[in-house]
Amino acid sequence: MAEEEKDTETVAESGGGLMKKLMLAGAGLALLGAGVFGGMMFFGEEAPAEDAEAAEQAAPSDGPALYTSLHPPLVVNFRDSVGDSHFMQVTMEVMSRDQNAINAVREHTAVIRNSLILLYSGVIYEEITSREGKEKMLADGLAEIQKVMTEQFGEPGVEAVYFTALVIQ
Repeated sequence: MAEEEKDTETVAESGGGLMKKLMLAGAGLALLGAGVFGGMMFFGEEAPAEDAEAAEQAAPSDGPALYTSLHPPLVVNFRDSVGDSHFMQVTMEVMSRDQNAINAVREHTAVIRNSLILLYSGVIYEEITSREGKEKMLADGLAEIQKVMTEQFGEPGVEAVYFTALVIQ
């Protein structure tokens, strides 16, 4: 019987300590929340309407990168400086931080692909075999996609273009 009393005292002591810790943790969280809220009320100002609109427009550029493929791969024929025919197969992904822009790219893929095929059919073999030539192709492709997006979507929307596969023969 004495052992039972001893066991209940041990349980009561350990439970009481745990309860105190939980209460202190809850109080700490409440103080932290109150401090954050009070700081926002004390230091925060209401942003003017222009700043709110600018922040809304800037928000997508701060978000996570979203990608979509311009699938299937583009197949383009072009010539070298001598006049010989060559073929290029390009698989590309576009990146934006705005889901609406990604949706617009998917919706207007046919127009984008057409513009890229017309653009890349005018490249010169000797120019695109170097790294600089490939980087120029990406920059030109980005400009072309942004042009199409502005015409179709009302804003460029796409921040970057990446080759995910490139075969030049």
